[in-house]
Amino acid sequence: MKRILFLSFILFLSLHSLAQMDLPPSGGNPRAKITEEVGITDITIAYGRPDVNGREGKIWGSLVTYGFSSINLTTNKNTTPWRAGANENTTISFEHDVKVEGKYVKAGTYGLHMAVWPDSVVLILSSQSNAWGSFYYEDKNDILRTSIKPVLLEKSVEWLKYEFIEHKEKYCVVAMQWEKLSVPFKIEVDVDNIVIARLREQVTSQKGFNSLNMSAAANYSLNKNINLEEALSWSQRAAGLKSYSTLRTLATAYEKLNRLKEADSVMTEALTMANVNQYVGYGRALITQKRNDKAVEMMMAGKTKFGDGFTVNNGLMFAYAAKADFKNALVHAEKAMTQATNDAAKKTLADQIAKLKEGKDIN
Repeated sequence: MKRILFLSFILFLSLHSLAQMDLPPSGGNPRAKITEEVGITDITIAYGRPDVNGREGKIWGSLVTYGFSSINLTTNKNTTPWRAGANENTTISFEHDVKVEGKYVKAGTYGLHMAVWPDSVVLILSSQSNAWGSFYYEDKNDILRTSIKPVLLEKSVEWLKYEFIEHKEKYCVVAMQWEKLSVPFKIEVDVDNIVIARLREQVTSQKGFNSLNMSAAANYSLNKNINLEEALSWSQRAAGLKSYSTLRTLATAYEKLNRLKEADSVMTEALTMANVNQYVGYGRALITQKRNDKAVEMMMAGKTKFGDGFTVNNGLMFAYAAKADFKNALVHAEKAMTQATNDAAKKTLADQIAKLKEGKDIN
């Protein structure tokens, strides 16, 4: 009988949990979530949004106690920071390892807390991310503490918010903003190593059987000038399906490794598949490598193959200018001017011709 009653009770609890209604959060503090991607790393902050509600000037140091408060249901001591939001834990999640204000943090989800003073804020990340607010906060769970300089805002922010206020290739700055206070902190991501690690996984999966995917993986490394030996291997796999694009990538890998004979050999084959823009584009790339004689040679070969048109003459202008042969550069610049079909191209050429007449390189 007891077993039946126990099972009935468990069933009742299960049905009760299944039957709960979807209702708005209590207290009028809506939940919010923001996500930003740095490289391929998602950074997500989930938080409750209290409003000022006529309490401007009474938030900091009053509603939010300066420093640490005594509202701690575990210790009953002045050890509790602010929950940096409302209601349940404010959390921050990192898809990969990052640095927060220069300090290493492993991938994962953390409780985000703040201890606020008039001229400084201690940002705290805790391994305890499922508690309600900061009531059960214990500093033994801290994985990061760092001091932040808060920023005063001219215009009051009614509803607390987190916002990504700066974004660069390898880092972002996120700020908690409420009333007239902003607390910004920097998150750095080791983008290149994370991307390379992901690419290594993907080139051994089904995606690795696609030539375009292999070229894309190789080009990422080549453009960043990292992981060059592996990029060569990936570009060799991509070139199993020959096209100008895959062969150009393979040649670039050889160039980056200073294996120029092999690069030139591959490009000889690639150029048989090239259009005029690709031909001239390769010539311009040779100029950046300071291989100016080779650049002129390629441009002249392009002239033989595609004719004495605007694109070729424009390319020859750059190639001769790189050699400081401004006389020949002017010949092709002026010829390109007669072939230009729009005002923008004519204006650019006019500026370049003026520089060439002064004996200045235009590259």
